[in-house]
Amino acid sequence: MASQRAPVNKLQALAKLQAMCARAERCSADVRRKLAQWGLPDDETEWVLRQLMADRFVDDARYAAYFVRDKAQFNRWGRNKIALALRAKGIDPEMAAEALNQLDPNQDAQTLAELLARKQRQVKAKSTYDLKAKLIRFGLSRGFAPALVMEQVNRALADIDTDSP
Repeated sequence: MASQRAPVNKLQALAKLQAMCARAERCSADVRRKLAQWGLPDDETEWVLRQLMADRFVDDARYAAYFVRDKAQFNRWGRNKIALALRAKGIDPEMAAEALNQLDPNQDAQTLAELLARKQRQVKAKSTYDLKAKLIRFGLSRGFAPALVMEQVNRALADIDTDSP
């Protein structure tokens, strides 16, 4: 039997969301989703969101900057995957582009090279062609630019060719 919760008013929702936002960064889309889940009417949702933004509990630009750094550093995602995730979160494309511009392009190449080297040791391939295809798919699935993936895969495979007798 599902339990029925008492409806949340806008002041209770504001207090709950302030506590949530103090613990972790949230974007406005996350807050709207939570308020809709609580069944708050649209006018009260907008009031709560305006309050949270005025008190700087919610800031989409700050969220985007943290999100980009987090995904690039810890999840080791490429720019394309991060951009798609930000779009899915409802972040303004200009804010997303500004946050993505903070990433170091040289770091992308270094990260991809490390990921490909590790993947190359793990993958079972019947031929060099098969290995190259698997590495390309892997690099693209991590969200790196196709040109960068091709460059790094070719570099990794060139190292194999020079190592073999």
